[in-house]
Amino acid sequence: MLRINKILMILIIFSLTVILSAETSGEYGFQLLKIASGAEGAAQAGTGAFSSGEAYAFMLNPTAGLFAEQRAISIAQNYWIFDTKLNSAGYVNTNGKTSFGVAYRYLDYGTLINTTDNGTITGEFHPMDLIFSLNFGYRITPNQYAGINANALYEKIDTSSSYGYTFDIGYTYLSFIQGQKFSAAIKNLGQTSAMENETIDLPISFELGVIQKFNINIIKLFTEFKMIKHIDDDEFRAVFGTKIKLNRILDFKLGYKLNFDAENFTAGFGINLKKIAMDYAYVPFEYHINDVHVIGLTYKF
Repeated sequence: MLRINKILMILIIFSLTVILSAETSGEYGFQLLKIASGAEGAAQAGTGAFSSGEAYAFMLNPTAGLFAEQRAISIAQNYWIFDTKLNSAGYVNTNGKTSFGVAYRYLDYGTLINTTDNGTITGEFHPMDLIFSLNFGYRITPNQYAGINANALYEKIDTSSSYGYTFDIGYTYLSFIQGQKFSAAIKNLGQTSAMENETIDLPISFELGVIQKFNINIIKLFTEFKMIKHIDDDEFRAVFGTKIKLNRILDFKLGYKLNFDAENFTAGFGINLKKIAMDYAYVPFEYHINDVHVIGLTYKF
């Protein structure tokens, strides 16, 4: 077991070193990989995976499914910026020792006008992004968890398209402090085909987070702080999210994004009715960009 722990730490440190030393270059695509799919994650600024009941929480961290002993199906409609729409659906089956999940994300850009360099309209086209994901999580020891996502990618712009695959690797450690976890994830490691002879680079990222749960009388408070580094971005970014569970029925969520170009506060709420949960997220944007609304529905069985 000590050997396994040592190998995991070496992989994490090595991957962090590679990502932090990488230079921003090439043409980066598949930006859908950066978008939180579910309403819970969106309301908490891209955090909240470890307190979420959504089936696709593993998209935020591949180990997240291990912390909700359930079978669940989730769907979400994400009204994204510039009148685009993001649809998501997922299924997860977990018993605390192992977890299995499957999900898809579909980003519809709508119909766009195709023009020449001098502005002449030549027709219309319908770009899209599609991601299909498989997840497996495993509890290594009572306080160590590991998980992996395998993602199949497809992107189409006008008559050109690209295929690809990525892997996400996650690790979570339960601290000796009650209710505290530390998480790490390496996302979007993989390869894509060229689009019109142009190589598409993936937005590889590394994430480090700390999660803390508090019990205040009948109120449960979940907080998470996460640092993010994308290799297609020279800036360090951080996100903070909190979920306030007032009772078995109602919860409120808040988030804040630090060092993002046009985003900062996020908010939302959830209603839990026995086996059915309904969630809503509001993500405002600056610079006259459309605000985002996400509606999610989860059935637990």
